[in-house]
Amino acid sequence: MLNHLFVYGTLRRANDGSLHPYLRRDSEFMAEATVPGNLYDLGAYPGWVCAINKHDQAKVRGEVYRLLHPQPTFALLDTYEECTPRHPQPHEYERCRKIARLADGTDLEVWIYRYCLKTDNLKRIVSGDYASMLPASH
Repeated sequence: MLNHLFVYGTLRRANDGSLHPYLRRDSEFMAEATVPGNLYDLGAYPGWVCAINKHDQAKVRGEVYRLLHPQPTFALLDTYEECTPRHPQPHEYERCRKIARLADGTDLEVWIYRYCLKTDNLKRIVSGDYASMLPASH
């Protein structure tokens, strides 16, 4: 089972969202990384969307974790992202596979949560880094 997860929003270390303590306990931080695509501001959290064509050079910044217990962790995360069969359609997110580029230049296949709804009226986070939108911590 693929046990690497790319996170780009509220699950990142700096944001320390409600599930980050679980990630800290049941996974190992591997590296800062990027994935191709665009990031959108959804208000309290961001949404990642695949690059529409291979000429789109946009990148999204995030972190890669190696999950120590992939099945229960994905069950928890899928519920958090409301993309299980018991959640109503259409789902806001789906978990899919993508190639992430680690900080050392290595490519690694990861799971990532893709935003599935329309982005027409959403503000794109041009930097590709959700952390750049957060207030500086003191």
